[in-house]
Amino acid sequence: MKIFRWAGLIALPFVVVLTGYFLVEIELSPTPALAAANSVTFPPLDQLKHYTTVRRGIKREHMLTSPEALIALKAGQPVPTGTHMVLVDYQSDVLTRYLIGQKIGDGDNEWEYQWFWPDGSVKADENVARCYSCHRSRQSEQFMFTFDGAISDDDLL
Repeated sequence: MKIFRWAGLIALPFVVVLTGYFLVEIELSPTPALAAANSVTFPPLDQLKHYTTVRRGIKREHMLTSPEALIALKAGQPVPTGTHMVLVDYQSDVLTRYLIGQKIGDGDNEWEYQWFWPDGSVKADENVARCYSCHRSRQSEQFMFTFDGAISDDDLL
């Protein structure tokens, strides 16, 4: 009888550790992220203006938006509702994706984001909530990391 009690006491830590391991595994297992159904549309790229290029290693990111948005930004005004901010992403000179922010309402913080493949289709497993979580740190700059490029006096228009 005493042997069984000691064996149970000795086994108890192992049971706790194993149970904790499986609970943690279940709790921390990644879940598939799906592209949020939102209002972002793929813009007519030929109607947008290039305003800056960001280079990082093998990446080259061309930034585009509408002429109306650039005028508003330079005047210190909010961009019009419906404005697209487009990052055209090239890696090793190959077009890999379009990251698009679109102002969907009249409020300053009413932006939604979407990732599109080069063919214009949505990347269905992208977690676009991550976009807003970073861009909200730039609220005073119209949620743009490239605000300075947009308001510069360079003749990119």
